[in-house]
Amino acid sequence: MKKIVYTLLILTTVFTSCNKWTETEDNKDDFEKAALENLKEKRDAAKWIAEAERTEENKKALDAYWKMLSDYKEKAWLNTGEAGGQVPMNYFWFSGGFWTTQKGVAKTWLQSIPDSVVAISMWGGLGTRPEKISDYQKKDLEIFHKKGSKVLMCWQTPSVGLGLPTSKDGSLSGFDLFHQKYPYAECYAQWPEIYARELARYIISLNFDGYDVDWETCGDHGAVTKEGTPLMISDNNYENIGKFVKEMAKYFGPVGAGHLVTTQAEREANLKALFTASTPGFHAKEAEYIAEFTPYLPANYLTKRYYFCCDIPCTPYPPVFVTGTMEKYFDKHFLQNYNSETYTPSPGWTSPDMDRLGGKYYNSAGSNYQAGNFKVALTKAKAVKEGKVWGIAAYHGQTDYEITHENNEQFKKYLRDNNLKRKYLHYAFTREASRIMDPRPDYSGYVEKEPMIILP
Repeated sequence: MKKIVYTLLILTTVFTSCNKWTETEDNKDDFEKAALENLKEKRDAAKWIAEAERTEENKKALDAYWKMLSDYKEKAWLNTGEAGGQVPMNYFWFSGGFWTTQKGVAKTWLQSIPDSVVAISMWGGLGTRPEKISDYQKKDLEIFHKKGSKVLMCWQTPSVGLGLPTSKDGSLSGFDLFHQKYPYAECYAQWPEIYARELARYIISLNFDGYDVDWETCGDHGAVTKEGTPLMISDNNYENIGKFVKEMAKYFGPVGAGHLVTTQAEREANLKALFTASTPGFHAKEAEYIAEFTPYLPANYLTKRYYFCCDIPCTPYPPVFVTGTMEKYFDKHFLQNYNSETYTPSPGWTSPDMDRLGGKYYNSAGSNYQAGNFKVALTKAKAVKEGKVWGIAAYHGQTDYEITHENNEQFKKYLRDNNLKRKYLHYAFTREASRIMDPRPDYSGYVEKEPMIILP
């Protein structure tokens, strides 16, 4: 940038000087006018250079801030406790339909989410094919990633085909397309693995960062049948959901000793095979998504870190979700203990039992923002501060965008009860919970401003 600015300045000076040199001596007024204009141009050029330098400094400062955020958020994915450097996880289930990046409507951008939020999942998915992602969404995701934040997909996962994108012509939903390509009568035994691979391909092609399995035997998915809800079938100790998890974990989730994938080289080989139609064991129809999605793969898709998480709110617990086994496949578990406001040792406060699902270092306690019960997030943030659990998770976290320090009775009561004065323009509960969990050493210079949205 500086090189361009200086080049332009030199050219401007040369052209101005040549004009002066060709002036006749008796054209005094014009000569003086040219001299004044030259002075003005030099003055403005100097201002221009100074501004460019300030912009460069600002860019460096912003890059340094993003680096600091990214380094911090990486520590939230640890499961070591304070001794290993773990910091609190702050997670949203974020409505997939809300991410519309409308110009002038900050809340529809990921960039408006507080920087303290480590990861979100697009609850319910997008249904959008990778070629349909807009330039605004691509830029929004780019900046969100620069902040070290991650984007997962998430929905109740009882069946196969859910959440996949529509056919290219839009005539079939992803669910119907899956069942057309892989009929029940022929492919039931392979369904869990095929679905895992198709889903992984889709997530990777969107430049998202992983998947959160919401596995709910108490969910609202209707009767359990092999054809309708195969991932809920209890045969062979819930073999189908086990197959799905193990296949997904080839591509997403932790790498290293004690995990399914033990080396980065193995992970990269798995990802390369995922987009190779001739890979042994693949169904012939898998070549369709491979061909359609490969042009949209991020440049770093082989080396990128992908995350695999789960939230299991009700029993029974299949083997892949039980402490001692789940750590092999998953990065984190998110509790759906939305209604409990006070902490008592598990299993009373946690629902289900936190110790059965990874333990306190793996878990984040839940709040249901959609139901308007924001205040439990603050209680649970205190439990995080006390080391009783290591994160918080908010269902439909985007609904907190509208909450300020003065428009919500729950928040105003909290301020009064604790004799506090806070000023939050957006995401009041999320920001306060972050302040409780892991406060800064000093807030004297803190001023909340409207979100900065960087456009393409």
